Amino acid sequence: MRGNRLIRDCASEEIELAPPLEREHHAAISLPSEFDRVLTVQEQTTLEMELGRLRPGMRQHGPTTAYRLDHAVLAQGSLYFEGGYDVIRGGSNAFLPRRQDRFEEMQLCTNHVIDHYFGHWLIEGLALELMARQMALPALVLSGEPWCHEPDYRKLTGLTSAETANALIDRLWVVDDRGINEGWISRVKELRRRIQSAASQAGKKRVFFTRGTTGAIRNLVNSMEVHAALETAGFDIIDPEKETAASLVNALSSAEIALLVEGSAQNHCIYGLPFGSTLVTIQPPTRFNANSKDRADAVGLNWAFVVADPHVDGFHLPIERLMKTLDRVSQVTAQRGLA
Repeated sequence: MRGNRLIRDCASEEIELAPPLEREHHAAISLPSEFDRVLTVQEQTTLEMELGRLRPGMRQHGPTTAYRLDHAVLAQGSLYFEGGYDVIRGGSNAFLPRRQDRFEEMQLCTNHVIDHYFGHWLIEGLALELMARQMALPALVLSGEPWCHEPDYRKLTGLTSAETANALIDRLWVVDDRGINEGWISRVKELRRRIQSAASQAGKKRVFFTRGTTGAIRNLVNSMEVHAALETAGFDIIDPEKETAASLVNALSSAEIALLVEGSAQNHCIYGLPFGSTLVTIQPPTRFNANSKDRADAVGLNWAFVVADPHVDGFHLPIERLMKTLDRVSQVTAQRGLA
């Protein structure tokens, strides 16, 4: 959470909502030495951190902590409080317009990454909103255009938030919810239950989500070749941007494998895949990111990856290596007894 040190140091009250947790993780599923194909990792992470996510063993996850800020101000996309500020959206202009909302007590259910990335909103934002409801606190977010599938997911989960552009809040709770502890897991499992309750369980066993056009450009240059090979292998090829959230959940409801290029669409799978299924990510060689593995592990999904080869226009995935990876997934999940 950006500025979390300042928030912690300036809070009037601090409450640990869920303790830290040590939890065992399965190894990521891949072909031997597959990680050696990685050239660089996504800019917010490191090679050491990514390798730690991929290896089996016990891992420590942090607590969930709530901080109360008194007389907080939301203005021009930033949060201001006595002793500091936190930029959520836009610059650090402290000007508060003449017209503003006024709230007594709220829980802030956004931050810089939730506000900027659909995938973070879908998991982290909704998990915070569910926490607010469980704590009998009104949830508060910054006003703006909703994400493409946001109205659908709000309908499926039954969650709503108050929106504001500028506000004075007497008591604002800001939550550090980064730790994948028992509290976080229980909330995401509850969201899975709500979302999956509307599914028909009539989809195919294998699903491939194409890479959309609204996110960052990740160009699989031989995508048509990949699609053709996957269709032959029994995959249902789906463009998430052309579907409702409900139809995506229906497509995933019976899937044993969901395959896609690394990105926000992974989070549809975290909610929609049945327990014991496998999320397979095609990783660009110049921005490897296994962030979704921790989430998959937490809700009982397997996680696999294959690293594409660099290409002047993006990245290229040899069909033979993709098919061998899918065979490897079938072998390992059968051994684990989760398939």
